[in-house]
Amino acid sequence: MSRVMEFRSVMLAVSIALSMAAIGPACAQSGMDPVGELKKKSTFDQAQHVDVAVSAKGAPVCYFREEGSSHKLDIGIGAFGAFIRIASGDGPLDAASIPQPPMKVFAGKELTKLVDGDLKSTGEYEAFSIYDGMIEYVPNIETGYGGGFVVVAKGDTKTFLDMVVRARREFVVVQSQAQPKNVDVIAIYNFNAGTASALLACAKRHVQR
Repeated sequence: MSRVMEFRSVMLAVSIALSMAAIGPACAQSGMDPVGELKKKSTFDQAQHVDVAVSAKGAPVCYFREEGSSHKLDIGIGAFGAFIRIASGDGPLDAASIPQPPMKVFAGKELTKLVDGDLKSTGEYEAFSIYDGMIEYVPNIETGYGGGFVVVAKGDTKTFLDMVVRARREFVVVQSQAQPKNVDVIAIYNFNAGTASALLACAKRHVQR
């Protein structure tokens, strides 16, 4: 290898290392759906609607599901971590709108402003509970609804679920720190502290971590 080629190789390695360092420990992005479509096997807690399923890779998962006419949201725990997986009819995000590292994940409230007498969304969110552990974020997953995304918490499971509980009647938001209007968002309706506790109990019995 010539000295010029060797120098270029070293500079490329340094550039990659600096780019990874800029991402930081809080967030990471991946290209494959780590959860996949869940197949229910049994009920763990009927009152809290917590069930046991198998992931796309055949591993046991405890989960809670919220479902509407145009979306399906699974909140759960697998051996890979706690997660939210949303299948949505909103369609995929365009490439320019996908949040890029460094990112933050939080429970947040949509910000609005008054325009011609009507409240309009600003496209930004006020964070009131931030999950600061490592995550895996996968945008634009393939679903029967046309789009969706996955967030997997690589840190403390309970802390992540507590953040989702705080998002009830509001949103869980994946946001680019450099471009705050680049977000992936899901509304949380019924997930509560009792459901989170049932998920943790289910995982203790059924999920090997």
